[in-house]
Formats: sequence, C-alpha cells, structure tokens
Amino acid sequence: MDNIPYDASRAALYSPERSDPPADFSTSWDVDWICAELSRLAYYRFERDDGPRLDAALTKAGFAPGKTFIHTPAGAEAIATTAPGGTAFVACRGTQPDDFRDLVADARANPVEFRPAAKVHAGFLAAWRAIEAPIGEWLAATKPKRLVFTGHSLGAAMATIAAAGRPQAELVTFGSPLVGDWGFASLLAETKVRRYVDCTDLVTAVPPPLFGYVHVCPERYIDRFGKVHAPPPPPEAIAEDRRAGRRSYLRDHAWKVWRNVMLRDLADHAPVNYVSGVTGRRG
Repeated sequence: MDNIPYDASRAALYSPERSDPPADFSTSWDVDWICAELSRLAYYRFERDDGPRLDAALTKAGFAPGKTFIHTPAGAEAIATTAPGGTAFVACRGTQPDDFRDLVADARANPVEFRPAAKVHAGFLAAWRAIEAPIGEWLAATKPKRLVFTGHSLGAAMATIAAAGRPQAELVTFGSPLVGDWGFASLLAETKVRRYVDCTDLVTAVPPPLFGYVHVCPERYIDRFGKVHAPPPPPEAIAEDRRAGRRSYLRDHAWKVWRNVMLRDLADHAPVNYVSGVTGRRG
C-alpha cells in the first residue's frame, strides 16, 4: 500500500473534492478506512457536475453507484452507497468554506431540544433535518443488513444526530465538533461509536462548552505521526503531543505561506489527513 503524505496545503483543507481516491480504495478496506474516504468523497460537488466522477470512484472500488441527497436552501448534502454483503454507508458532507449556508449552520450554536432532556446544536440539527426524510426513504427501500453513518466536520455532526435516531446504526466520525449536551450523548451510549480526532484539529474543540455541549464517546486519537490510539493517551500526554506537533509544523510547513495553511490546528482538520491517519499510511 502506498503512503499518503501529510498534506498541509490550503487545497487539502478547503477543496478536498479535488483529489481522487487512493488507487487501492475498495470494499475490502476496513470499515473505518472506508468511512474516512467516503467522508472525503462526500465533498464532491455532485450538485453541480461531479456526479459521474463520484459514481466512477465508487463503482471502481466495488460499491454501488452513489445515491445523493441535496437540500439547496439548507446547504445540506450527503451521499449513500452499499457494499457487497449488505452494508449501507451514509456519508454527510462537511462545511464548504465557499458556501455561506454551511457557515450559517456552523454559527447557529444555540441548543435546541432533540428529545426530552436532550439538546443539540440548532444549526447541525437543521442541516440534518433538511435531508433526513429522503435518506430514511432510501434506507427503507435498501433494507441494509448493516448501517453506518459517517462524516467529517459539519458532516460528522449531522451523522451523529442521524445515528442518535437509529439505535441499530454504527457511527464513525472525523473531526467532529461538539454536537449536544449530556442528555443527547446518553442517547448514543449503546451505539457503536468511533470518533476520530486528529492531533490539534481545532474543529473538535468547538463550539466552546458555554452551552453545556460534550463530546460523544469514545474518542480515537491520532497523534502527530499519524498513529491511532484507542483508547486515547492520558490528557497530559495528548497535550505534549500537540505541543510537539505544533512545533514541528512551524518548522516543516507553516513557512510555505504560498501553499500551506499557517496553523497545524487547521491543517489537521483536512479530510485527507484523517484518511492517512486512520489507514495507518501517513508518510
């Protein structure tokens, strides 16, 4: 398997849809590896002209052609596909920096009721609700043997809310912000959750805990070298790893201002850096 180098570029962070999948991307990958790449493929602009490209990437890997979900007024998008054997994947798209509607969804951080005694981020809930019905119809028609919700960034938050409403589903997220309060997190206590955090990824620390938001557990921590730790190291070890990661980023990447983002806290959020970490292929 080829390495996937750490990518500090602005293109990797702001335009993840530009890159094609790894050459060996396939249904034979581990489920979490598949989720990482599908979360990146969800950024393909299928609402414009990237639909055929998305289908080509999926079918080459052995998946069914993608089913896409678009709610233009809300700026909410997702893709769904199935693998041989009956596993269905639903991958929600994360924030597109050039889409004002996504930025509005991220900014609407006030908590609203999801269930009695369970509150969630208003913008994330609105984004999910916009595409919930057609996804539910697709699932009812597909009748999967196994269901996995996944996503990156805003897409991770949407996937988390989706899984909270379907106890039989699994949840695999990358760079997820905080989504709801303790009451909401408890709804996922019996769900199979793998929540990946890439070293210094800033998005995983927002919104601030002002409104009582907490993370859904458990966390899988990707260290500065791209190694996954599950369970994560002690907090003091994570803090030191993050300090060392920021120092090395300044030395190796930050000074290339014509190409790269200036902070590792942003670069670690790029979807491809989750792919390389989760698959253990970071070069």
